Amino acid sequence: MAYNTKEIWASITNYGAHRALHSIRYIAIHFTSNDGDTAENNGKYFQGENRKASAHYFVDDTTVVHSVPDDRVAWSVGGNKYNNGGGRLYGIAKNANTLNVELCDTVKNGTVKATEATINNALNLVKGLMSKYNVPVDRVIRHYDVNGKPCPAYWVDETLWEQEFHGRLTQPDIPDGLADQAASDGNWYYYKDNQVATDYTGLAQNVNGWWYVRNGVVNFGANTVAQNENGWWKVTNGAVDFNYTGIAQNENGWWRIENGKVNFDYTGLAQNENGWFYLQGGAVDFNYIGLAKNDQGVWYVRNGKVDFDYSGNTSVRVEKGRVIV
Repeated sequence: MAYNTKEIWASITNYGAHRALHSIRYIAIHFTSNDGDTAENNGKYFQGENRKASAHYFVDDTTVVHSVPDDRVAWSVGGNKYNNGGGRLYGIAKNANTLNVELCDTVKNGTVKATEATINNALNLVKGLMSKYNVPVDRVIRHYDVNGKPCPAYWVDETLWEQEFHGRLTQPDIPDGLADQAASDGNWYYYKDNQVATDYTGLAQNVNGWWYVRNGVVNFGANTVAQNENGWWKVTNGAVDFNYTGIAQNENGWWRIENGKVNFDYTGLAQNENGWFYLQGGAVDFNYIGLAKNDQGVWYVRNGKVDFDYSGNTSVRVEKGRVIV
C-alpha cells in the first residue's frame, strides 16, 4: 500500500466498550462533510474529550489514520432513523458490529467530494479490512443504509455509489502506470499499487500517447519541455508533440526541439514564433552577442536573438585565419 498509516488514538471519552473482533459484520463508509480537511487533522480533533462521535479510520490522499481500535465500538451509525428512502439496515447494522471508515475532502473548493486519490486509498483499506474480518462485499455499506443519514452525501445516489466505490471493490487490480481510460471525475490518473501515485510527476504513456503527469494526474494545461528516460520532449496541452520542430521553454530555459525531442547537439540559429535565436548545446544562449550563420546568410545576434533592426559595423572573431560565425 502506498499510503501512510498513522495511529492517532481518539480520547477514550469518544468511543465505547470492547467487542470481539469476530463480531464485526459490516464496514460502513462515511464522509467527514468538511470542504477541505485531512485524516491527520480529524485524528487530532478526536483526541479531544467528549466529541460524542468517533470512527475507526480517516482517509485522505496520502494517509490513513487509525483513530479507534478495531476491538472497540465507535460511535458512528447510531441515532434515530431518518424519514427518507435510506435505513434499510436500521436495527441490523449497529455501532457494535460495524467498522467505520470516514473519507476526507482534501480540496477546499466549495464542493464536498473525496478526491480520486482518497477514494483509491479507501478502496485499498476496505479491501484489506474485508479480508481481515471476512466481511463480504454486500456488507460494505453506507451510513445512509443504516439509518438514512445522507452520508456520504455524494453517494446517496445508488448508481454513483456503485460506480465510484462499491462496485470497484470487486474489480481487478489497476495496472501500474497511466490508465487507458478516464476516471469517473473525467481526469486521467497514474497508478501505483492500485492507487493514484500523487508523488509522480513526469511523462507517462497509455494507448492514447505520451502525457505529462503532475502529482499523479495528467495536466492537460501543460505547455513545457519535460523528461523521461529517453530524453526531453515538447509537451503541448499535456501531450508529447512529436510533430513539433522549433524552440520551446521550460523552467530551465529555451530549447531546440526536433520532432518533439530536445536536440542537445544543436548549435546555430533556429526560429520560433518570437523570432530567430542563437543556440549552443541545444539551449538558447541569451548571453551571446555577435554574428551567426544559417542557410539564409550571416546575422547579427544581440542577447541571443537576431536583431533585425540593427545596421552598422561589428567585429568578427578569427581563428587560424578563418572568420568564425
